[in-house]
Parts: sequence; C-alpha cells; structure tokens
Amino acid sequence: MIEVEADVLVVGGGLAALRAAYDGLLSGARVVLAVKGKAGRSGSSAMTSAGYSTALSAADSPETYFEDTIKGGHGINDAKLVRILAEEGPQRLAELVALGAPLGVTETGDWRIIPSGDHSVPRTVSAANHIGRDFTDPLTEAVIRLGAQVLEMTAAVEVLTAAGEVTGAILIDYARSELITIKAPSVILGTGGAGRLFSVTSNPNDATGDGYALALNAGASLRDMEFIQFYPWRCIIPFDRSRMPIQPSTFVLGATLLNSDGERFMLRYDPVRGEATTRDVAARGIYDQIHSGRAVRGGVQLDVSALSLDEWTLSNPKPARHFLERHLDFKQEEMILAPEAHFFMGGVVVDEWGESQVRGLFVVGEAAGGVHGANRLDSNAIPETQVFGARAGKAAAARSRAPGRSAPSIAPDRTWTDRLLQADAAPVTSVEEYAELRKDLQATMGRTFGIVRSRTQMERGLIEVEAIERTLETAAPAGVRALMLHAQMSNSLLVARSCLRSGLMREESRGAHYRQDFPEQDDERWKCSLRIDLVGSDLQLRRCELEAVH
Repeated sequence: MIEVEADVLVVGGGLAALRAAYDGLLSGARVVLAVKGKAGRSGSSAMTSAGYSTALSAADSPETYFEDTIKGGHGINDAKLVRILAEEGPQRLAELVALGAPLGVTETGDWRIIPSGDHSVPRTVSAANHIGRDFTDPLTEAVIRLGAQVLEMTAAVEVLTAAGEVTGAILIDYARSELITIKAPSVILGTGGAGRLFSVTSNPNDATGDGYALALNAGASLRDMEFIQFYPWRCIIPFDRSRMPIQPSTFVLGATLLNSDGERFMLRYDPVRGEATTRDVAARGIYDQIHSGRAVRGGVQLDVSALSLDEWTLSNPKPARHFLERHLDFKQEEMILAPEAHFFMGGVVVDEWGESQVRGLFVVGEAAGGVHGANRLDSNAIPETQVFGARAGKAAAARSRAPGRSAPSIAPDRTWTDRLLQADAAPVTSVEEYAELRKDLQATMGRTFGIVRSRTQMERGLIEVEAIERTLETAAPAGVRALMLHAQMSNSLLVARSCLRSGLMREESRGAHYRQDFPEQDDERWKCSLRIDLVGSDLQLRRCELEAVH
C-alpha cells in the first residue's frame, strides 16, 4: 500500500474533474488527479459533441436561461444551483476559450450560436470540431502545467472518513497492480454518470456509477435517481455500432421522423414543436413506435429532405463527414434512429460549492444532482461542469488551508478494501465472471427501468438486482484488476437499486420518469425531491420539499 499526501484529491478525468483540479491548483492547493484511463481522454467528456448552452446574445439573458432550465426540469431542480449556473456560465465559457478551447465560428468570426427546440432562444455554442477533446485537451494541459500529480489508469474504490469528515481515499492503480492511500482533507468526485447500467448507451465503459456509490458509502445522500435521460436520436443505420448522434438543431431546421406507416408521429406527442421537442418526449415517442409494431428496421426513419447541404453539414458534422468520404447523398441514404441511455439527472446532494453533507466531500458534474431536475436541456451538461467544477476546486483548496488544518489521519477501522482482500475463504471470481455479472445487470435494467416503466417491471428489476448482489457477496476478486471490477460491480448494483427504489416511490410521470400505471404529472403530491441514504446495507428514501424559485 503506497501512501500519498495531498490538499485535494480529484477523482475523474473529464471536464468536471479537470475544471475542479484547475481551480484548486490556481488557489494554491497540492492536487492529485486520479483518472480511470487517460486524463482528458476518458469518460463521456472526451467523446461528447461538445455543446455549451448559456446566455450569450442580446436576445437572451441569465433570467431567461434560468426560467427555461427550471421549466425543462419540470420544476424540481434546485433553483439555487440553477441561478448560479445561469449567472456564471458565460464567464466560465470565456475562461475555457482563453485556455485554448476552439469554438465554431461564423464567416464573420463570431461564435456560431445554434438553436435547439428545448431552449426558448438560440444559446448553444459548440467546439470547433464537435468533439469533447477540444475542451478537455486545453484543460488537461493547464492542469499538468500548474503541477498536478496525475495518476492515470487509477480508480477510486473507497472514500475514507472519520467523525463525518473526509480523510482521504483508497485507489487502485490497475496498470501496476498497486493500492494507493491518499491522505487529503478534501476529495472531489467528478466521476460522471452510470450509463453502463444499460447495454445500449452513449457512455464509455468506465461510466459505472462509482461516484454515486462512493458518496453513499461515505455517508452522503443521493437525490432523484429515477430521472435518467435517454438520448432519442442515436443513428443506428447506416452507422451500426459507432456513436453518431443526430443533433437537436437538425429538427429546428426542419428534419422530421417517420414510422413504418410513413406517419410524422411526433406531432401526437408535441403538437406545437413536433420533432423539436425535449429529449424526454422525443425518446418516449420513438420508444412507442418501436414497441407498438410501427418501427422501421429497429427504430424510426429520419427525413432530412427539408435541409440544405450547408444546414446538414453545420448541424451534424460527423455524419456529414461520413457521407462525404463515401461520396453519398445524405438525402438519399436511409437513416434510422433509436434511443440510448445517456445522462443521469439525479446524483449526490450538494450545496452551491459542490460540497455534500460529508465535510470535505465535493461532487461535480453528472455525479452531482439538483441542477437539471427531471430532464436536462440540450448542452446544459458542460456548463454545469465548468461552473461547479470551478466552485468546488476553490472551496476544496480553501478547506485545506483553513487555520489549524493538519494532515488527516486515516480512520483506524479496517476499510472495505482491507476486508475484501482478506476474504480468502470466499470463492475467487475472475475478470470474465465480473463481465457476465455486468451483462446480467444490463439486461435487467433494460427490461425493467427503460424509457417506459411500471410497478410490476420495477419490482421485478429490484428482485433481480438483489439476486446479483447476493452472487457478488459470495465472491472475492482474483488480483488487483479483479478487485477494481468487483468495486465497480458493487457500485453499479447499489446505483441500480437506488434508481429502482426511487422509481417505485415516485407514483407519477415527470420528465424522463414515465410510468404506464401513473401516466400524469402530479404536482400536488410529487413536486418534490426524493432523497436516498444508505443505512447499513439498506436504502432509506424520503421526500424533501423544494425551496421556492426566486
């Protein structure tokens, strides 16, 4: 076991973690950055289309952005966090550009502002190459330049606490088969979401829900884990398994969706906006066509005949490049869309500085809850990473410099990691066996906690998840890499159980949570947040009233 001391440990390698590390370093802290893969090149941030929505034009304002985000979240957002996001988003974007992040520009050199159906005014800018690395690479270079100690191929498996305060964490360097103890008064989790609970997802393999479970196990609360966004417009034909999302601006420009009857069906779900609707409505509309016998080759057909070549190319540069390289006419090629698991709106309960109720434990980005409510608007994820990553980095650094603050002592109790490593009486489980357990979990979540849900489905899902948990309890990992997989599998199961329990408790349909047995939104009973705490091995859920919107 290697020991390392730091002022701030940041876990994650995407935009939220990188921004937190950057501002922590600027504030004078000694920062260790632990990344499952490569800094800036792992997680969802590196592969995103890199849109950033914020109030930029004279036709827009932070107040309008605030109102749109609250409306899009169906009124259960943390209004205090949304207000901060609205007010600080433009400045954090300017700072990102100053670090070297290129944005798409018009012929006159101005930033290209793109429309989206779920924002009331155009307010989305995008990285010049429509790829997240346009943003992550400059931040990674800045973090390294400022002197962060970067531990790559390293995963966090436990946050250590004593008397309700963070004392550090246990990491696994799975490339070198080493365990590392970090002694730090502040830990920032920027670990992303849990898209790998599902087999069909936009998320990379490392999105296993670690941050949610690490925080729960450390004593923090989760909120609103029933709200999972399914991106509606994943192009499955002709791109097969490669991730080629069709951008929301495509539908503002006039593209339509057709079922096997040739019907423009989205007008039944949103008579005003049609295809240019919010993601939750679009995903449900497409799902209904697929599951009611009106699918086209496993999805629905995209009709782009109303778009010019310039409109198609500017709104969808990746697919446009695919067709151009093959000398294909984008209007003649069949394109079939279907939904995929994409983003968790719920997450760890945090304050305006990203701190949980466990002192010294900060959570940023998709791992945190509250900003998006029941449904995230287009390109609102990246501004969240920058606004609250910056805030958490500064607050964590300030905590480490507080008067009387000394290096924390590791809690004397044996840790989860110690107990697991010493469980030599249990059967040994290999890397391949963990992969099979994950497939079982994904199959369960796909059947029982998808776009449309019911009590019967979710109760069955809970039974199946708990059965997989019991199987995992009988296993001991064979080697350090298997230990990491064991931790990730345990994390994913805890998150899956949290989601199912929350979904069962919320007896209404709101945003991305749609129940066949409760198809209406019920503001009288359910305009509230659902909080989750871990007591022993049991999850305890409670309703939490929302603060008034100001």
